[in-house]
Amino acid sequence: MVNQASTEQELQQHSVASAASREEVTALLRQSGLDAAADRLDYLQELIEEDPDEPEMSLDSLRQLALFLMEERQLPFPGIGMGPDGLLGISWRIPERGIIAMRFLPSCLVQFAASRDLTAPESQRIGVNGTLPAKEALQSVKTFTSRIKTQ
Repeated sequence: MVNQASTEQELQQHSVASAASREEVTALLRQSGLDAAADRLDYLQELIEEDPDEPEMSLDSLRQLALFLMEERQLPFPGIGMGPDGLLGISWRIPERGIIAMRFLPSCLVQFAASRDLTAPESQRIGVNGTLPAKEALQSVKTFTSRIKTQ
């Protein structure tokens, strides 16, 4: 049974990686049980359509985001947003007035930052940032992920 579930997940991930449209990716997220993510992405698309000055959502960034969400289900659902360049990002609030943020680049890399106690002087803040593949980025913020609050 585990092998069948693993195979199904691999097929879904392959489908996401080769999806030709935002609609395909959100449909695959729904099939994977990630309705909240699909709903948020649909909402962001509605905002883009309402404002002609908004950039298009990057399909490559969307694919990377969807793959991350499908692979990292153990994490609480993040906030999902889009930057002025059309790239998608996620974030979680953490105790001690901190945050973890990840931005999905079209190149399959993730820009990430995590910090605690944002109100402290900069020299006393605990934080990490960089640009790495998603798995390595998540590993880099591992000390922060245990502190993620459900939003």
